[in-house]
Amino acid sequence: MKLIYITLIIGLLLFSAGCIQPKEAPVVTEKAATEEWKADGLVGVSEYTRSMLLQSPARQGYSGGDMEISWKNDPEYLYLAMNASTDGWLAIGFEPLEWMKNADIIIASVQSGKAVAQDEYCTGNYGPHIEDTMLGGTNDILEFAGRKEAGRTVFELKRKMDTGDKFDKAFLPGQAISIIWALSNNPDLGFKHNVAFGEGIITLTGEQTMPPAIGVAALSTHEKEGLSFIWEEEKMARDLYTSLYEIDKLSIFSDLARSEQSHMDQARAIIDKYALTIPEKDEQGVFQNQTLQKIHDELLAKGLSSDQEALNAAATFEEISIMDLEKELNATHAKDVMAMYQGLLAGSQKHLRSYVTDLKDQGINYDPRYLAKDEFEKIVRIK
Repeated sequence: MKLIYITLIIGLLLFSAGCIQPKEAPVVTEKAATEEWKADGLVGVSEYTRSMLLQSPARQGYSGGDMEISWKNDPEYLYLAMNASTDGWLAIGFEPLEWMKNADIIIASVQSGKAVAQDEYCTGNYGPHIEDTMLGGTNDILEFAGRKEAGRTVFELKRKMDTGDKFDKAFLPGQAISIIWALSNNPDLGFKHNVAFGEGIITLTGEQTMPPAIGVAALSTHEKEGLSFIWEEEKMARDLYTSLYEIDKLSIFSDLARSEQSHMDQARAIIDKYALTIPEKDEQGVFQNQTLQKIHDELLAKGLSSDQEALNAAATFEEISIMDLEKELNATHAKDVMAMYQGLLAGSQKHLRSYVTDLKDQGINYDPRYLAKDEFEKIVRIK
């Protein structure tokens, strides 16, 4: 298995703002939405067309939890349900630029039996997220309801696909939307999240529909090789960022190394499902794929020379990762594999944005090495 544009990569010396991915791949289930949608805090069996379970493990400061997201849309409206493992608030953010920055956020809870919700916008990487109305925008949650039961909170809402508010993301049928999510055990919307957080992709219905599921045995040789390769490529990212953090102590590498481990876990869940194999030993900096080995060694040598070169090396790798994920995404027709690749792709795009932003903060403009200029600018949203 070889990387895209291998001759270019070997000849050169060679990054999510992501939230931590779930340990199990978020499989999207589909059904016909035959029930009328109602904002009542009750998710009907056939009320939504798609659903996906997002999970986040326990870690320092977080007890761990899950959120099942269900959705449907028509050309005018998006209907959304969130069923989360908390008695406190739950939140979803659409299309963050990096980390939480520029995310269109809806945060909600049930307080004394009454559902409360706020339409917010995040102005910084880690906040604050402020009500749209305080920024000059509008509250565009048209209908909503929620309820608590057996340690879980359910919240349903309706909003326009395009609200016309500059602090809301505009959606199109068939669009794949990058999301972040978080849970708190406190219903006070001003309280910090402390249960779980993560990221994912929801794909709207419309022109771009998901292909039908195929069986395990129907995976092609290329698809099987692609799964193993992507797992090892995510391992390379984890190992590279771990080594860079050990030298320069930049927190971004520590954060993203943990994210890459979660990416590996997500890919591993699919690999196990299809009874595929990966290297038995997970030794840092050692890879079966010799192309990955060479790139890892070259990037690491380059990155150890300075903090700036470390960020440059990481951004370069994220470009490569994006191209490889796009290639594998286009080569598979298995829904579970597609959902996993989409989540990893969203993470790599966020990582690239973060590295580019950190370099910019140091007065350095990063120029793409492998991505086309227009695709790069679309990902990082350079203005």
